[in-house]
Amino acid sequence: MKKITILVAAIFGAAVITFGQTDYKMWEITYLKPTTENVDLLMENLAAHNKKFHAAGPRKVSVWSNMTGSHIGDLAWVMGPFTFTDLDTPLSDQKAHDDDWNKNIEPYLDITASEYWKLDDKLSYVPENYKSGGKDIWSVYDLQPFEGYRFKELCKKISEVYKAKNYDHTFEVYWNQFESKDGRDAVIDTDFTKWAFLDEDDKFVKDYEEVHGEGTYRLAIEEYRDIVISVEDELSEIIPELSGE
Repeated sequence: MKKITILVAAIFGAAVITFGQTDYKMWEITYLKPTTENVDLLMENLAAHNKKFHAAGPRKVSVWSNMTGSHIGDLAWVMGPFTFTDLDTPLSDQKAHDDDWNKNIEPYLDITASEYWKLDDKLSYVPENYKSGGKDIWSVYDLQPFEGYRFKELCKKISEVYKAKNYDHTFEVYWNQFESKDGRDAVIDTDFTKWAFLDEDDKFVKDYEEVHGEGTYRLAIEEYRDIVISVEDELSEIIPELSGE
């Protein structure tokens, strides 16, 4: 019964469960909420842990500070890219890793959520030779049941605008690999370099209609309203000193 349930979710649901593929990129995002008064000690321990055990390879980790959304105040601990198959190979010093986490990290925080997000390369746009600016808007979408395919079509059209206009920031689409009662089905990630980006005039509507034709943006909005139940933005910035890189 469990296999049938997963198969049905893969075919009809918004999430895209990966079967028989190892050529994709996926990240684990775990939200950490400090619970200790001695936050400095936790940060020191977390930095040491990540730089020792998560500096390279599939288990490379970056840590981000969340400034908006339901996880405001949490640290986003981001591991990857990796595949599920990669998880079958333990760290060479797995016991030391686990002991360090259990002793020096876990007692000082709560894990509020952990998710697996797969990048959809075909729907995404990243400028050539782009290097992460360390600032992100992680827009999380709750989609109507069975409407993932329509959301994909919208993302495809948006990606075409980005490519045609050579935007200097990213448009990356991710799918949650497991069902969530919180309705966190899909994500559009915008990575940018300077905060001034948020003050720039938004020319997207004009650009969209130049690419797809007059009146097409209104039709896209109508489609969006049929598909999306809600969306929440998580504005975040990388904390290099806590990251493994």
